[in-house]
Amino acid sequence: MIRCYKESGYFVCFDLESGQMLRGSMTGEEPFWNRRGPELLDISITNYCERNCDFCYRETSSNGTFMPLEQYTKIIAQAETAGVLQVALGGGNPNQHPDFVSILEVTRKHHIIPSYTTNGQGMTDEIYNATKCYCGAMAVSWYEPYSEATQVIKNCQERDIKVNIHYLLHRNNIRVATEMLRRPPAFLQQVNAIVFLNYKPVRSPRSLCLMDTCELDDFLSAVQVFRGCKIGFDSCMISYLAKIEAALAVSTIDFCEAGRFSAFISESGNMYPCSFMCDGDTAGIDLNLISLEDAWRYGDSLQKMRHRLSGPSRQKYPIEDCKKCDQFSMCHGGCPIFPINRCGGREKDATAFSG
Repeated sequence: MIRCYKESGYFVCFDLESGQMLRGSMTGEEPFWNRRGPELLDISITNYCERNCDFCYRETSSNGTFMPLEQYTKIIAQAETAGVLQVALGGGNPNQHPDFVSILEVTRKHHIIPSYTTNGQGMTDEIYNATKCYCGAMAVSWYEPYSEATQVIKNCQERDIKVNIHYLLHRNNIRVATEMLRRPPAFLQQVNAIVFLNYKPVRSPRSLCLMDTCELDDFLSAVQVFRGCKIGFDSCMISYLAKIEAALAVSTIDFCEAGRFSAFISESGNMYPCSFMCDGDTAGIDLNLISLEDAWRYGDSLQKMRHRLSGPSRQKYPIEDCKKCDQFSMCHGGCPIFPINRCGGREKDATAFSG
């Protein structure tokens, strides 16, 4: 499928089966945002989870709630109208939603590709079958007990389901991640990709945030020589990846897409620029009171995010040196919200965002 967004100055080539996408400029300039609507929605359909991980950025527990299927169906219908291409289902542990299979089915019925990340618990034959039928891909979180993740990988391999590993990277496990890349276990041959996610100190200590150290250099060196499977990163890692920009395919890199091409919807139906703002001071946009398209175009928190990310002439620089840094075109200052960037010094302004 090809879509042309003339008012936004770019086009998209999108694979309706796999969810793979190519974005290209129609003006010669890098596209900044989609005025029609988000390309990707990150939707939390539950904050139910039995793990109680101390690094979790959401208020998840075994007492968590579930988004009603009727509410999800309404949101997805509006998402189709707004031109959404993909939905990433999260939580909590999304596959433990009692209507999870129906959620996957209704997403496809509205011509949107679903994917999801599981912690490994609650996977059943019915869910694996629905995943193969409806999803572009799925991911399993990589943390102890690893046996649950490796079992999911094995089950996906047996069913020919594309599966990724989501690896939350922080100061205490970066050495383990480096060792995993240098001496890859055999099961990585069954994985499509390892996606490294930069740790965010939302409800957990800043002492776990990554730093520009020799351990980081060792990790980035291991990334460049690893050939066991694909490697990906969330855009929150971009300030660190700038160190190895020459080794990366520039066409695959983009800075923070929150409010530009993606948004987050909580299990209560509130819309935010990104999921890491959900349980903070930022006010969500209640989709029970406003349409998804209007929330995207006119919502205060989304407009504020775009203003922060809109370039050298308008961005509120948390770090003065961003103005003259030769890596700005790739990094754009990194995360505009949290103090998780390689250059540091973002604490003063990072905590001041509210909407």
